[in-house]
Formats: sequence, structure tokens, C-alpha cells
Amino acid sequence: MAATIILGVLIAAAFGYGLRTVYRSFFKGEAACCSESCGSCNGCDAKKALDDGYRARVEKIERFPIHRTIDIDGMTCEKCIYRVVRALEKIDGVTIAAASLEKQSAQVGLKENISDEILREAINKAGYKAGAVTA
Repeated sequence: MAATIILGVLIAAAFGYGLRTVYRSFFKGEAACCSESCGSCNGCDAKKALDDGYRARVEKIERFPIHRTIDIDGMTCEKCIYRVVRALEKIDGVTIAAASLEKQSAQVGLKENISDEILREAINKAGYKAGAVTA
């Protein structure tokens, strides 16, 4: 009886991990290997998928009549990208956001003009230092 319960728990944990990995990779655009101790996914396929997702988002952002680029200090991993993007996308008026570790910046597509200070404040609240905002 105890062995059956333990086996069931192990199967459920493996299934849950698989679902989590698929969710992070496909729906959030995060690298599957990213964790607090990861730091960076140098050379892995997940990093390439993340870069492809960034380029696709930037192409959409550039189609918006109003878009901004924000310099950011303090991003070190893919989780940082996720936090910055989510913080920016929570702002009313921001339709889509993308962030880049390589460029240490984020881009946003806006449906209405939003002050630069609101964008900086969202990034600062997420735990990063927002710099210059350019059109």
C-alpha cells in the first residue's frame, strides 16, 4: 500500500514537472533550463528559442505607431526578462513588451501615449534600475 502511494506521488511529480516545462517553454517564452542558480543558458537550445521569441516580439512592437526602448540595469537571466516583461505588460496602455539580456533593454508597444516615468517606475518596482527611455 505504501509503495503504491509513493509510486503515485513520483509519477504525479514527474508529470507535473513535464507540464511546467512545456508551459514555460511555449507559453511564457522562458528557457526551460533557467533557474535561480542557472544565471545564463549559454549554448543551450532553450536560449535560441528565447532569442527567437524576442525577435518575434520586437517585430510586432515596431509595427505600433507608439513604441519606446528603455535601458535597464540589473538583468542577469531569463527570469529577469520574464519579470520585466510582465511588469511592463501590467501597465494600462502597454500592449506588448520584450526585453533583452544582451542589449540590457526592453521595448514596449503602446496603444496610447504613456509617460516615461510610469514605464521606469514599473521596472524599478520589479527590482531593476530603469535608465533612459527613447522613442
